[in-house]
Amino acid sequence: MKRFFRKALTVVGVLFVAGLVIVAAAVAALPWIAGKMPLELSRLTLTDGTRQVQMQGMAHLGEPRFYKEVADLVAARRAEGWLVFYEEVKADMADPKAGMADVMSRLGAEWKPTDDRHPYEIIGALLGKDLVLQNNREILGSPGPEVRNVDVTLSQLLAALPPPDGEKEDLDLAEARRMFDEAPGWIQERIRAAVRIALSIASSTEMAREQLPSALTNEREDLVAEAILAEADRNILILYGQAHIDAIRQRLERARPGWRVAAEETTRAF
Repeated sequence: MKRFFRKALTVVGVLFVAGLVIVAAAVAALPWIAGKMPLELSRLTLTDGTRQVQMQGMAHLGEPRFYKEVADLVAARRAEGWLVFYEEVKADMADPKAGMADVMSRLGAEWKPTDDRHPYEIIGALLGKDLVLQNNREILGSPGPEVRNVDVTLSQLLAALPPPDGEKEDLDLAEARRMFDEAPGWIQERIRAAVRIALSIASSTEMAREQLPSALTNEREDLVAEAILAEADRNILILYGQAHIDAIRQRLERARPGWRVAAEETTRAF
């Protein structure tokens, strides 16, 4: 019996050490794994037989190269006479920064209105060193009636989001960024890799959309589908968050039979 327990403990010990080695190897390999899993976004072209609707999935942070590609696409479609619909919550409040801070709080993050950095700029370093914030003014080009913001207002968004949960503690974005900046370089590299892997997995599944409150998904997707259907004789380019693309397609198909996918490709945000 003693011999049995001694062998059993030896096996457990070997397995424990092997487990540590595997975990260490997996952590060390995170940057390599992340390099094999880029954040890919959809470029989906639909047709109802008479016109086209092209939807480009967007990410709020990406490489300058990606945004240049999208800007070139917008310029080409505008030159061809297409409409362009894009996503951008409309700041209809007297103090938009306070409104944004309230939105962030209801989503579980603390961002101070006095901070000069956009929330995405604060967490951008956790994704990569060479990423920039999406700038719709640069992407869309000169304003015009053919370029339309199809999104909810800030006050509509706040009205639809659940009130803050007083029992939970919000994640302080500035503090999280400070802790990241103070971490050793090899830890920063692996945090970036882990976050990129998670984003890549979420963008290729329904995971990202399922984690968002319905106020950030259903209402906005309804607006886009309605705007498309209201322009029955126009080709339209849609720039919207990746999590919304398939849901918009489904709404069009349900509202009016005959829509089909004419082309599908992917672009890399980073």
